[in-house]
Amino acid sequence: MNAADTNTACLDWNIHPGFCCTCCTGVDVHTLVKYAALSADISAEEAIDLVLHNTYPDKDNLWRGYKRLKFVPFNPVDKYTMAVIQDEQTGQVFRLLKGAPQVVLKRAHNFAEIHEPVEKKIIDYANRGYRALGFGMAEGPGSTDAPGTRWEFLGLLPLFDPPRHDTAVTIERCLEMGISVKMVTGDQQLIGIETARQLGMGTQIHKIEVLLKAKQGSGLVEGHSNVDELVEHADGFAEVFPEHKFEIVKILQDRHHMVGMTGDGVNDAPALKKADVGIAVHGATEAARGAADIVLTEPGLSVIVEAVIGARKIFQRMTTYAKYTVAMTFRICFTFGILTIAYDWYFPTILIVLLAVFNDGAMIALSKDKVTPSPTPNAWRLRDVFIVGIVYGLYLTLSTWVLYHVAAKTTFFEDRIHLFSLNDTDEVLRPFCNNLLTSRGITDVNAPASTFATQLGPQYGSVSESAMEQCLAEQRYVRGAQLRTLIYAQVSISGQALVFVVRTASHSFCVLAGGLTYVAFICAQIAASLIAGFGFGGYAYPPETVSNCQLCLESQLNYPKYWASGRVPVAGTEGVYTASVIGCREWVLVAWIWSLIWYIGLDPLKWTLMWALNEDGYRSRHSWKRHIRNRARPATKTGEENTVTVGGAAASYANPLGRASIRKPDPRTLSRASLVKVETGPQGLRRVSANPYNRVSAETQEALGNLASQSTIANPNPLVRLSAVGRRTNTENAGSGGVRRASLPV
Repeated sequence: MNAADTNTACLDWNIHPGFCCTCCTGVDVHTLVKYAALSADISAEEAIDLVLHNTYPDKDNLWRGYKRLKFVPFNPVDKYTMAVIQDEQTGQVFRLLKGAPQVVLKRAHNFAEIHEPVEKKIIDYANRGYRALGFGMAEGPGSTDAPGTRWEFLGLLPLFDPPRHDTAVTIERCLEMGISVKMVTGDQQLIGIETARQLGMGTQIHKIEVLLKAKQGSGLVEGHSNVDELVEHADGFAEVFPEHKFEIVKILQDRHHMVGMTGDGVNDAPALKKADVGIAVHGATEAARGAADIVLTEPGLSVIVEAVIGARKIFQRMTTYAKYTVAMTFRICFTFGILTIAYDWYFPTILIVLLAVFNDGAMIALSKDKVTPSPTPNAWRLRDVFIVGIVYGLYLTLSTWVLYHVAAKTTFFEDRIHLFSLNDTDEVLRPFCNNLLTSRGITDVNAPASTFATQLGPQYGSVSESAMEQCLAEQRYVRGAQLRTLIYAQVSISGQALVFVVRTASHSFCVLAGGLTYVAFICAQIAASLIAGFGFGGYAYPPETVSNCQLCLESQLNYPKYWASGRVPVAGTEGVYTASVIGCREWVLVAWIWSLIWYIGLDPLKWTLMWALNEDGYRSRHSWKRHIRNRARPATKTGEENTVTVGGAAASYANPLGRASIRKPDPRTLSRASLVKVETGPQGLRRVSANPYNRVSAETQEALGNLASQSTIANPNPLVRLSAVGRRTNTENAGSGGVRRASLPV
């Protein structure tokens, strides 16, 4: 959840003297603009002061007849600045007050007579997206509340602070990524609502007094049961003070939200420090930088989204690593624990070590894996990681156990695809050994094998067990050694393939992994397949052996390949339990096909787990879809003078702002645009709004025309754009009869 000040999301300040309000004050536009310039302190290069100074036509000669004696800078508590000015020709000293219009208006001596029309004009400005700046004047030196002070309200100047070109896109991307954006601003409520509407945010912007009254128990906004819920569901708050920003952050944190806060001023420092992630924007004060966790070195907020995406990618890799590690650990423990306990079957240590080494290669490759960031904010849920890992481990254990059982306890593969048998049951081995011994001329299979040295060879002269028992021992030894390489291949292939499942929420076949991940998998499985196919020549060897065995033939009566020593344990000794490794040859292909069949079930298992655990908001996406639709911009805006239809499509999870740019816009929608075609002439660009209610009155045009004839105004049109970063030439601004905005200084 991110809270942002409107100043951090806007481009620069512009003033429209043609819209100046001097109602009930008796001050003409030229005088108001002049006093506004005198009230500005451009030495600090504050944006509003710069634009006020640059708006005055004769700014280069402004201070030739005046001297500033004192300047009181702006602070967020009082919300005004005051300049003490002396007229050097007459010696008269006067004070100029500049600040929030309500603050300046309340100090006027005739407040009761003028507040209604002035407040109506303030609302009118706010409905159009303009910030009003109030000006007052008092005779004599001193403070704002000095005895005998009589403040005259001079008028209002409208300021336009357009949002940056990338701010709306940034907010849209935040909403798509499950980040709720709230506006916390000191501006008026109507300005906050209009700015939120322009940025595609929700328009449930409350005055801070609503929150204060709710905390005092004086009443809540309808639909909210408590103060915390009010703050959580609101789209923002207006007319706030620094302590209110801190309180809003605290309430959201108490509701178990991770809160990020953007700010640039000294007044934002407490909230930046309190937030989980404080972000000082470009140009922030030293206090804000010191309190923030992140300092932006370039204008704009889009880098925040890039940082979120980068962080989520890192988190995704960490989560993939954790799930894979837990799953493989439990899989190894479960698989070989069950086989050892249930079947008294042992797996060699050397193959366990090789599994670990090859798996480490996959884990290292994950650090550079190509991942897709999650669509919702992440949280480290260790319980879920273990649950997912255990379930994956059990599933893979089941796949290995079924393969072991089918290969070692049935004749499925021998009957269906005519592979040599790995069955080690008495029901299969005893008939096979009986036939094998009979073919060697041994009729009494229960006689000691040493009595058949002529038929079997002198190496059997020391074997005291019966020929049948020796045959069974050799068959179980050879088939068990080949079965170990089969199980090793299947465990290695299916285990490392799990990486491709846990790394993405989508189907693993449809999302490409990083190149290193594929390289690690391919190299590891080529090595594992070669080891399984060729084995280690019967390593490790039994302690008591018979070399050049004669009863160790495969079910197809072939001598096992890649096993030159032919060393087998003597029946009745502990050598029959030796976990040796002999290559299983074509059974490696069985391991690959078997792993692929069970791999297909991993993705449905993953989606089931994601739904059950609501991982990455998987189960709540439909709720988020409804949430976005409820926050979508309203269909109409009812203003003081007219009604403007704000178009848009139905909001959806993929299109949470309900954008419909391919539709032909309504003419009344275009009337709100800040970029319109203008007329060009010898005096420069002329900007005329498409909305008749925004056009300058004839009286104002006449007044400015007279002003131009008495001063050095280059263009009498009141809508000439003057920016705090300097005036741009006609050649720079004009093109095809239009206006092009730019934020770079001239």
